[in-house]
Amino acid sequence: MAHRRCIQSLARHATTLIYLKKTPPLSTLEVLTPKPNPAITIPNLEPSWFILWSHSRHFSSGKSDDSENEVEMGEVNDGEAENDEAQSDLDRDYSPEEKEAEAAAIGYKVVGPLQRSDRVFKEYEPVFAVVQIGSHQFKVSNGDCIFTESLKFCEVNDKLILNKVLFLGSPTQTIIGRPILPDAAVHAVVEEHALDAKVIIFKKKRRKNYRRTKGHRQELTKLRITDIQGIEKPEMKIDGKPLKAAVKKPEKIAAAA
Repeated sequence: MAHRRCIQSLARHATTLIYLKKTPPLSTLEVLTPKPNPAITIPNLEPSWFILWSHSRHFSSGKSDDSENEVEMGEVNDGEAENDEAQSDLDRDYSPEEKEAEAAAIGYKVVGPLQRSDRVFKEYEPVFAVVQIGSHQFKVSNGDCIFTESLKFCEVNDKLILNKVLFLGSPTQTIIGRPILPDAAVHAVVEEHALDAKVIIFKKKRRKNYRRTKGHRQELTKLRITDIQGIEKPEMKIDGKPLKAAVKKPEKIAAAA
C-alpha cells in the first residue's frame, strides 16, 4: 500500500510538471494589449494537485452557525412580512360600505360621536346581556366597563350598538338566542384605546446557542355599557331596589292549654 501511494504521488507531480512545460508563460504585454476577439480564454495556471486539495472544509460548528443564521433570517423575514401586512391594512383606505361590513362582521355599529346634550348614562337596572364582539363573549349590565379587542373603525367618545346579543336576562324573564337575538341591542360608548400589560415571549433551542426575547402589548378598546334593549325591565322603587311580590307568613296558632 505504501509503494502504491508513493507511485500515485509521483505520477501526480509528473503530470503537473508536464502540464506546466506545455503551457507557455504569458507576458504582461500580451495580457494588456487588446485583441480583436472579444472572447479571451486564459488558462488556469494553478497545478492540479492544488485544485484537488484547495476545497473548503465544513466543521460541525460552522454548519450549526449556518443553520442558526438561516433560522434567524427566516424569522426576521416572517416578522417583516407580518409588519408589512399590518401596515398595509392600516394605510388602506376603506369605503363607508366596507367599514360597515367589517364592523358588522365583528359585532358592532358606529352611530356617531357623543354630544354634550346626550344623556346616555342611566341608573343601574337589574338586566344583563351576553354579547359577542369578535371571538370573545362578555356578560354585561348597565354601567359596566369592558376591554375588547381593538376596534379600528371607531374613535373615542363614539356611540356604538352591539348587535350580536346571545342572551338576555332579568329577575322575571330570560331570553335565549338561536344563536342571536335579532330584536335585542346593547348600547355602548368608546372611552379609550389602550394597550394591555406587556407579555414576554422567550424562545430557546438547547445546544444551539439560540435565545430570543421579545415583548408584546395587545391593543384594546375600552367600552362603557349604557343601555340594554330587547327585554322588559322591572320597575324600580325610590330607594333603587326592584319590587318584589309579597310573601305571606304562616300564622301561628296558640295551642290550647
